[in-house]
Amino acid sequence: MEELLRVFEEIAKENFPELDLEKFSQAFYKEIKNKKYDLQDEALLEAALRDDRKTFKDSLLEMLEKRAAQHDTGKTLFLSDKDHTEVVSILITNAEHTIDYYYNTIIGKHFSAS
Repeated sequence: MEELLRVFEEIAKENFPELDLEKFSQAFYKEIKNKKYDLQDEALLEAALRDDRKTFKDSLLEMLEKRAAQHDTGKTLFLSDKDHTEVVSILITNAEHTIDYYYNTIIGKHFSAS
């Protein structure tokens, strides 16, 4: 999950410089610990980030920008603690979609090869 945070930090530094990354990191680690991902999920996410980092970043950025656009405040949406929780939720949702996609792709390849 360290790599997931690094990817997010890259996006934040380029697109949301007002985001307090230290506070965000604390909220992220707390939420990840609560999720209790297994080793298979972590391995799939690491593989996805290694193999297709740009697609993951683009997807996450699109989700964040869509959320920011829903508020008149724009990018300042990410300044409050409540908003950090929402950003963490968006990051985890994107990660889970990626894990599901890779899992289904692997299973699909396995059964189509049989």
